[in-house]
Amino acid sequence: MFIIDFDDTLFNTHAFKQARAQAVKGLGVSDELFWKTYKEAYNNDLGINVYSDERHAEILERYGFEKQAILAAFEKIKLFLKDYLFSDAVDLLENLKKSGQKLILLSLGQADFQKVKIESVGISKYFDEVYTVDDTKEHIIANIINSCEPNERVWFINDKIEETKKLIQHFPRIKPLLKVSPAFSIEDYQKSGIPFFSTWYDIKEYARQRF
Repeated sequence: MFIIDFDDTLFNTHAFKQARAQAVKGLGVSDELFWKTYKEAYNNDLGINVYSDERHAEILERYGFEKQAILAAFEKIKLFLKDYLFSDAVDLLENLKKSGQKLILLSLGQADFQKVKIESVGISKYFDEVYTVDDTKEHIIANIINSCEPNERVWFINDKIEETKKLIQHFPRIKPLLKVSPAFSIEDYQKSGIPFFSTWYDIKEYARQRF
């Protein structure tokens, strides 16, 4: 079984956000303000992920920008969502599917916003189950592991180092692999002690030798 993260693992979220920042720059939103308001929009006071186009546009409106213009700029970027799927991701998913492995997509984020991205890039067909969560991944992984066969291997592919370390502490059965994201340095990945890879091809070869 493979549990696979979405953002910055299968989908180049870093580039997607950069494109959104560039799109609203034409409306006068500076890079500094874009990232400041992105952080404001990301979580609510309870730590729940509530980020959406609507929420970010509403926050920018408080800074004097026209909400509908912001939404229109974001919408244009979403027309090209397929371009942000990592080019070698589909090859890996197809190979894992052919091998008979169960595939589960587990994505952290506001449900509607995540579903638009996932459906737009066309990868849902490769997964047996798709989950989006707005708080933590722990309760979903607990349910998944409880439903596994006793000897079934559970691989977890993610880009986030600290999140992965916490999950394997709670679930020692998980075999983690890290997909390198520009959000973290190579040194951080090296210090993690977890196998890490820059491409999906490398992950495929590593996993192929072990299942």
